[in-house]
Formats: sequence, structure tokens, C-alpha cells
Amino acid sequence: MKTVKRTALSLALMLSFVSSAALAQPIDKQQKKAVVERISSLMNEHYVFPATAQATGEKLTAALAQGEFAQYEDSEAFAEALSSWLQEHAEDRHLRVRANPVKKEITGAESQLRKKLVSQPRYGSLTKGVVAAQVLEGNIGYMDLRGFAHLPESKEYLDSAMKLLSSSDAIIIDLRKNGGGSPTTVQYLCSYFFDEPLLLNSLYYREGDETRDFYVLDKVNGKKMPDVPLFVLTSDRTFSGAEEFSYNMQTRNRATLVGQTTGGGANPGGMFTINEDFRMFIATGTAINPVTKTNWESVGVKPDVEVNADDALDKAIALATEQLGGDWQKLKAQREVGADKLFSLLANVKASEDNLNSINKAYQNEVSKLITSLAISDRDLAYLAHESWEQHPKYAAFLLEIAVGINDTETFLYEYWARSLAKLNNPEKAKQIIDLGLTKVEGEEHIAMLKEALAEITAETKKL
Repeated sequence: MKTVKRTALSLALMLSFVSSAALAQPIDKQQKKAVVERISSLMNEHYVFPATAQATGEKLTAALAQGEFAQYEDSEAFAEALSSWLQEHAEDRHLRVRANPVKKEITGAESQLRKKLVSQPRYGSLTKGVVAAQVLEGNIGYMDLRGFAHLPESKEYLDSAMKLLSSSDAIIIDLRKNGGGSPTTVQYLCSYFFDEPLLLNSLYYREGDETRDFYVLDKVNGKKMPDVPLFVLTSDRTFSGAEEFSYNMQTRNRATLVGQTTGGGANPGGMFTINEDFRMFIATGTAINPVTKTNWESVGVKPDVEVNADDALDKAIALATEQLGGDWQKLKAQREVGADKLFSLLANVKASEDNLNSINKAYQNEVSKLITSLAISDRDLAYLAHESWEQHPKYAAFLLEIAVGINDTETFLYEYWARSLAKLNNPEKAKQIIDLGLTKVEGEEHIAMLKEALAEITAETKKL
């Protein structure tokens, strides 16, 4: 039965993207009895907690005998009633019974496939759950994720969304309409927000008495953001894998949850065939959080900030804006100190009468560290250098060498650097810089620009 366990989660997710609506058909007392007997048998064989399975099966058989389901005369209504009964008495919100759609002689799994083929794709299914990714005002990243689809299929969509959000000052992940999915995909998205190999969650399976651990992955196909403020939106429709993501983040104090308490489904599993007319989802495992040693089954994940689900996005934006405002004031004070120190050093460089090599030895290391800490770009440095190379060529050359260290493929940096050296009457060094640039830049146009610059520098030197 290994195959059942390994594929159950993917199968459950696949079925969740297909409409569960069935063409109701009449059902009699004997058929109901057969369904209940089969449910009890499947539960005893596969349900994660054997004692609960045994007790639930006995109660269900007794309830049927006492006429509890007598009023349901078609397959659809009977399936819904069984789902509600099982979820209440087994205290497991993953348990559910589905009536298979019927089309003439087609029944069972074939009928389900036919229903899928002729139904309009569910919103977000073609992009594996990623329905929106954008940067909101205030540089707040936002992703609306409607499911955790099978990782090989969903990874490219998640990576694209995370790349778009990678420069955001805060990120909001909207799981208000996310019904869950693959724990491997949950693990992957979580790994974007941690840089240490933490244990996120464990799944215990009855079959084989096996526990699977899900750690933060060392690498993702994008930029990790362990320190970016993170907000997760929840509702009572947030379920299963979406709850795991929320719970993982909450228990590790990595995110602020905003919205409503979630649906309360922590036991993974898969679909099993009852007969040609019915199938059911049975939990074959259970989640174990390494921090709380328990999970969110039947109780849901309670948000840190509780608001109506419809108001959760506005509330999260307000919280992010407030946090970023406070963070910016602290950062501004730090940056003011760094900026003052940087411009003091640059003033010394500009005023120095030493040769360029001596200036580099004296100042380049400290200035480079400040430029990195202040996230000053190569273009910012190039602008300062271009403004100064007529009157302060040593200062310009000093800045451009640092700029090339930041970005060694930008054509104009080599050109500006070489022209600054030419101003210092050092054409040989200028030629070396152009030659270096020719090994770094790409494209015929850029190579031609450097060669043209070298020709101009050589011609000007000969005139002197």
C-alpha cells in the first residue's frame, strides 16, 4: 500500500481542482448499508488512528440502523450527510464522502475524469494556484495563492512570483481561498523565508509506522528573504496545507497572521473508492509541529490579528506600512551615520595629493564597505565620477574602480575609468582597463564602444 500513501496527497489536490458536483441519483436502504459497511472497512484499514476508526465505524453502523440517514434519498445528499457526520464524530475535518458524477453508462473514476474534461478549469488551476503577484504601493509585495500544487508543476510559477516580490520591503501571502495541497510545495515556499535548516513540520503515517520530516531547504530558485516582514492572510476557507504554511510561520515567529481562524484540517491522506457511486477521503497520516508537538486539527490556526476575512488585506497593508515606517526611522538614523562617514572619507580622497595607488591603499577597503552597507549602486558611483573627472580625475578613477567591483559587465564603467586615467596622464593603465573591459562586456555594440574610446584616448595622448 505504499503507493496509496505516496500519491494520496497529490491525488487529493488534483481532485480538489475538479468540481465535486455530481448528478444525483436515487439510493435505497440496502445501498446505504453497503456504503456504510465499506466506509467502516476502509477506515479500519487506512485511517491514521485505528482506535478512532473502530469506534467511528461502530457509531456509524448504529446511526444508520437507528434511521439517522433515512431522509436522504439521493446519492449527493447522502454523501454530504455522511461527510458532516464523520467530521463531527471522528473530529477530523478531512474526512468526506463524495458521490461520483454519472453520465449514462460511465461510472466511478471514469465518470470523474469525464466531468473534469468537460468542466471549465477552476480559477487558478492553470497557473497551479498562483493567481496574482504584484507590488503594492509602499513597496509591499502581494501574492494570492489558491493552492499548493504538485511541486514539479508549480515551482516555476512560485519562483516567478517570488522573483517579482524579491525587492519588496514587506510581503503579504494571501491564503484566504487556499484549500491546501502538497506538503513538499509548502516546504518549498516556506524555505524562501528562512536561512537556517529548521524542522518545519513532520507527517506521521500509520502505514509502516513512518514519520516524514520537512526541513527548510538549503536552496530555492530565487532570493531567500529571511528578514523581510511577512504577513499571511487567513479565513475559515484556509485549509490543510495552507494551514500548515500558516502554522509553520506562526510557531516560528516568522510571520504575522491576519484574518480569521482557519478550517482545521491537519491530517493528510487521499481518496479511496467505496463503490462505483461513491468515494471518500481518508486521513492516512497526521501533522506534528516541532514547536507545539501537536497540530491544528479541528481547532484551526488562530490568527495573530483577528479581523473579518474581507478586511484582512487592508489590515495587513496597514500593519506592514506601520512597521516599515518604524523600521525606516531606525534605518535612517543608521544610514545618516554611514553617509556622514562615507562623504568624509570621499572628501579626503578628493583632497589628497598622494598618487592613486596610495589613495587606494588608504581608503578603498573602508569606502567599499560603506558603499556596500548603504547599497549604493555602480550607477550612483559612475554619476559622481563623471561629474568629477575633469577637475578631480584621481577621485573619479578611485570611484570607478569600486564601481567595476560591483558590476564588471557594464561598458560605460570601463570607458569612464579609462578616460579618468587618461586625464592622469596614464595612457598605458587606461589601455589595460579597456582591454579588461573587452574581456567582460558582451555584444558587438559594446565592444565597438570600448574600442572607439581607446582610439580616442590614444589619439588625444599623441597630441600631448
